[in-house]
Amino acid sequence: MMKPLTVKTIARCNQLLSTQTSNPLVSVIRLSETTDRPDLFQFGFYTVWLKAWCGCCPSTLGWLACDFSDGILFALQPGRPMARELWQCDAGKAEGRLLCFHASVLDPLRAKGDGHYTFFNYNTDECLHLSRRERLLLEREIDEIEEELNWGIDEYSYTILAERIKLLLDYITRFYHRQFILRHDANLRLVEWTDRYVDDFFRSGRARCHPLPTTATLASQLGCSPDYLNDMLCHETGKCTADYIRLKQIARAEQLLKQDTRSVTDIARELGFPTGQAFCTLFKKLKGQTPEDFRLCPGSGPLNLNN
Repeated sequence: MMKPLTVKTIARCNQLLSTQTSNPLVSVIRLSETTDRPDLFQFGFYTVWLKAWCGCCPSTLGWLACDFSDGILFALQPGRPMARELWQCDAGKAEGRLLCFHASVLDPLRAKGDGHYTFFNYNTDECLHLSRRERLLLEREIDEIEEELNWGIDEYSYTILAERIKLLLDYITRFYHRQFILRHDANLRLVEWTDRYVDDFFRSGRARCHPLPTTATLASQLGCSPDYLNDMLCHETGKCTADYIRLKQIARAEQLLKQDTRSVTDIARELGFPTGQAFCTLFKKLKGQTPEDFRLCPGSGPLNLNN
């Protein structure tokens, strides 16, 4: 496989794609105006790639029958290669817009808690598929960023560019949530598989001698990225993957406490807790009573994962 061309700076990316550098921290590249370029890049900065859908294989980019098909967006964090599929189109030439920005623009937003923007870690086949209205809105926001770049650099540039990029990323987050809504039926199949996998893990007793399942473990089994799986579970269940697994662990504990005469400590070991005290502390936090009290209380019901 061809090794991707590493492009460390935005100025170098502009040079390779025949674009003037108005600001070394932010750039908007109209790919239809570029000339010669490699088929595979690995950027040293954040990129957001947006184009109208023009006939490239939808399955390669994760398109489902429930998705829109008027635009495609993919975002990459620094160091991740841009897959060759993203450049393909009927005319054999790259299309759309490529927004590039340095980590110093995004990292302060994350530090303030303004947004995690986990879609930068999604796989290529977890693209955002856009309606025409959504695509036009995102194009307009990128045009606004480009317009600000054309003003030149002054004491307001950094703040305005960062806020405009934040607005764009918030819209992308919003549209990904819309995509999760349209994919509800497909998502439920992933949730059901996760349910079976985690339930079997605790029922089989593997937790006694193996680490608990992680987001990465589950994602590798499902063939998706950890961040996509975590975001999907949060959308469908209201729980992140770690909390979801913990609640499943406690739900299994409830069953054992009611059906098994073994000690609380032995049940804790079977479920993967390091100590009986750690089990008791978490159980009381979630159930409002100790495992011993739960076992003696006839009215205690199963833990509801939807609460």
